[in-house]
Amino acid sequence: MPKLDDGFLLLASVPYDEIGVDRARAELKSQFLSRFAAGVLRDEFGSLAGKMYKHTAVLDWRSRRLRQIGD
Repeated sequence: MPKLDDGFLLLASVPYDEIGVDRARAELKSQFLSRFAAGVLRDEFGSLAGKMYKHTAVLDWRSRRLRQIGD
């Protein structure tokens, strides 16, 4: 039986079509969603916060390439 206490992944990603303003908007939205979801999880399920692996990304819709961004 696998261990169930290894943690979990919080992945927030937003797609964009064009480099420039569209990608910048996607980055801001992805960062907001990541912070918001992590905050809710910390507030509602505090014991899980230490087991959360948070990744924030944008998705280039044309190439389908997921690019991680920093918070």
